[in-house]
Amino acid sequence: MKTAVITGGNSGIGKAVATELAKKGYRVIIHGRDPQKTLQAAEEIKAGSGNPHIEYISADVSTIQGMKELADAIRQKTGSIEVLVLSTGVILPRHVITTDGLEAGFAIQYLSRFAMVQMLMTELKNGHARIVTVGAPKLANAKIYFDDIALKKDFSMMKALGQEMFANHLLVQEFAKLHPDNDVVMNMAHVGIAKTGIMRHSNFFLKAMVNLVGRTPEAAAQNFVYLASDPSATFSGYFLRHPGKPDKKEKIQYDPEIAKRLWNYSLELIYPQVAGSSLAG
Repeated sequence: MKTAVITGGNSGIGKAVATELAKKGYRVIIHGRDPQKTLQAAEEIKAGSGNPHIEYISADVSTIQGMKELADAIRQKTGSIEVLVLSTGVILPRHVITTDGLEAGFAIQYLSRFAMVQMLMTELKNGHARIVTVGAPKLANAKIYFDDIALKKDFSMMKALGQEMFANHLLVQEFAKLHPDNDVVMNMAHVGIAKTGIMRHSNFFLKAMVNLVGRTPEAAAQNFVYLASDPSATFSGYFLRHPGKPDKKEKIQYDPEIAKRLWNYSLELIYPQVAGSSLAG
């Protein structure tokens, strides 16, 4: 039985993808921060899919220690991962600094995803895995603020979101470059406007807009399920820009030096004792 791991799988897009993969016969391991909510989601996925092979792990991935605890817990459950869906996400209008000195959105929505890829590489290689990242297009003026990655000097919600999503694009680009044989592939898709809990910290008007025009998580999950399970999705390093249209894909191609620099910088954050090494290359 193939194993699918879904971070942020206790609600929204992650839960919808987990349910669809469970219906396809995957053993599914979901992750969420809140233990009770994640247990409840696992039970709902079992009931909705008719698949009893649903497990859950709770961990706080806003900290590097929490990221390591999640990876350890996953390794205890499986030695092979065929699908890894990276769906942890948050939109924070306020500037929140984690105990590691990072901007919380960057830690949750980018670094935790990078960390799972690094820390689970053996299991991913064993499963010839497909890694799927839930994301959005790069914002026009987005950049990586290497001199102030936590945005302590000048924070805004849009500036933070731009950095986080650009970082995810660069992660997919660099991963595909480092794994040209496509034994393990990684791609990203646009979630679009969907009725999920990611806007829970936003103002009333943004939440109202999403509730008015957003699609259901189940509808928004189509491209992610395709990347995770369709026999034809063997490519790597692509972004599916148009929700619900898996044939519309584009190669992620930004400045390779920035992608490499971010990769090495991220390694230094999660493995400071071996800074500068390329552990997953």
